[in-house]
Amino acid sequence: MDITTFMIAVYCLIEDFLADRRLRQRGPQPTLRDREVLTIEVVGEFLGIDTESNIFAHFCRHYSDWFPGLRQITRTTFTRQAANLWKVKQELWQRLTQRIPHDPYLSIIDSFPVPVCRFARAPRCRSFGEVAAYGHDEVARQTY
Repeated sequence: MDITTFMIAVYCLIEDFLADRRLRQRGPQPTLRDREVLTIEVVGEFLGIDTESNIFAHFCRHYSDWFPGLRQITRTTFTRQAANLWKVKQELWQRLTQRIPHDPYLSIIDSFPVPVCRFARAPRCRSFGEVAAYGHDEVARQTY
């Protein structure tokens, strides 16, 4: 699948998801539609572009004819609008994970050690006592 077909498919998927929803209760409509912002973010992340500023610059440079509202707004406006759509992105993600077949008893979790308390106080520390465990980080050469 080429990037053009992928972008159209993502836009159609988001359009179907938001078809019966009214995202804005009051105020003026934004220059760039919320569906377009979500599409730009999803496709940008798929392309491996990690920051909002790089996503905005890439789509302004290559796809401004697809999204004409991009020419009229600034990067900060785009970033603010994208950040305000966090709840919609979360609901979209939950709906997509329900549509993907998977075994609910088998899950792969990618994680890294988080220092909750210092190892010197570990025997006395009660924070997250029922779920915390000791571990050794080879890279940082520390015991957590």
